[in-house]
Amino acid sequence: LFSSLKTTTTDIETEHRQGQMMPNTLVVGGGLAGLATAAALRNIANIDAVHVVEKMCDTLANESAGAAIQLGPNAFKALEVIGGGRTFLEKIYEAGSVLEETLILLPGAADGTVTPTASIPNTAKAETGYPIVLVRWGVLRKLLGELLPEESLSFGTGSEIVGYAFSDDDDDKDNDNNNMNNNVEPVNKEGKKVAVDGSSFSSSQLIIGADGLHSVFRERVQTNTMMVPVPEKDSEQPVSSSSLKDMKRVNIKAVVPVELKELGLPFTKEGATFAQFSPQLAGFAGPAGKGHTYWAISVADDEESGSKFLSSVNDDDDYKAASKKLLLEKLEASSSSDGVDRKWIISLVERTDSNAILINRSLEAPVKDTDSFVSKDTRVVLVGDAAHAMSASYGQSASFAFEDAATLALLLKENNDNGGSSSKNNSNNNNNNDVAKALQDYSDKRTGRCMEMQRRSEERAGKAMRGEKELEDVSKWVHAWEP
Repeated sequence: LFSSLKTTTTDIETEHRQGQMMPNTLVVGGGLAGLATAAALRNIANIDAVHVVEKMCDTLANESAGAAIQLGPNAFKALEVIGGGRTFLEKIYEAGSVLEETLILLPGAADGTVTPTASIPNTAKAETGYPIVLVRWGVLRKLLGELLPEESLSFGTGSEIVGYAFSDDDDDKDNDNNNMNNNVEPVNKEGKKVAVDGSSFSSSQLIIGADGLHSVFRERVQTNTMMVPVPEKDSEQPVSSSSLKDMKRVNIKAVVPVELKELGLPFTKEGATFAQFSPQLAGFAGPAGKGHTYWAISVADDEESGSKFLSSVNDDDDYKAASKKLLLEKLEASSSSDGVDRKWIISLVERTDSNAILINRSLEAPVKDTDSFVSKDTRVVLVGDAAHAMSASYGQSASFAFEDAATLALLLKENNDNGGSSSKNNSNNNNNNDVAKALQDYSDKRTGRCMEMQRRSEERAGKAMRGEKELEDVSKWVHAWEP
């Protein structure tokens, strides 16, 4: 089914592509969303001129980067298209752990000892043919990077990018900046072009904002500005902070090189994840590939609850070590105050190298019905957390990023297949309208779904933290997505 979407390198197809006038694309952000979108644009939309820039120096070889990602049928449907077929999915299955069920841990004995009082089976594979898999973030990033030519990736560059401008270097520049033939370039706070180190990629007509939670391009799209306003140029705050909603919690997570069965827990079960909820502290753990376990803890952190988890931790060289110590103290204190046994998660945290622990405030980029994921001049497109960062309660952030990537590339391909911009005789204006329509169709398809997912995620997180047992199951709606 997907073999026809995979790029080949025959002279005939190369000539065909050159006539399509598809936009050269710069992807800002080399995380999962950026790499998946770059691969989708190449493999589905047949855009060879795609380059990814990532400000972090960490390379794809570092499989220990990040924590872990849970993927379901909707993610695998997208990745199957992006990666060219089932072979790519099999690599992910092999690298991760297929999850069979989730065990909800609640106090069962008078002493607070936990037992798995509820089991939620994962029926996704039986219903859709695709499983639920937990895989390490760094491993998945490496697999996505392998879908791209090495020369199309630049790491350790682009940290100064805060906006974009039309290029002054075009000898044949059209006065109409809506012309897709006119180049755009990333710029810094002073409006000067940011050179992309180590890149042979010289120009682009489209920028993909895949720069994550604190996206600079989200601000540009939402405020209809190309560069940072003058009053904000000297600000030390992230330029995207105003568009984020604080969920009043801190999320702490890591992958530890140990299997759950090694902990000697009475409720350990092959292919099972474990979850434990309380208003002040919630925990989760599960297998993340052979020899590895992922754990995550969400801690209340707001003035109203009287809990300021990170306020006593200094931001210095020992920040993560101090945070680990504080977390263990918090877990012990919570167990003493509410009588709930948390030895299972304490054991995992104790075995974790403090340098592997990731600590983030729970922030969301709310999507409103008036929002667009595409700039008005159709030169910037948002994907992943840059477009719709959401609560982790359903674990859908990465999956929705893969949906974004596949949807965008398929719409651009459909535009070409329908003759929108594939003819050399088409006028520039026709080409502009066709590409712009495909981009707007992408935004229309994605905003509604992402807004609904955010609403449901926030509701579920609130209910879980209040200890409510009856939680809405939206998995069928989530998994029913089709590319």
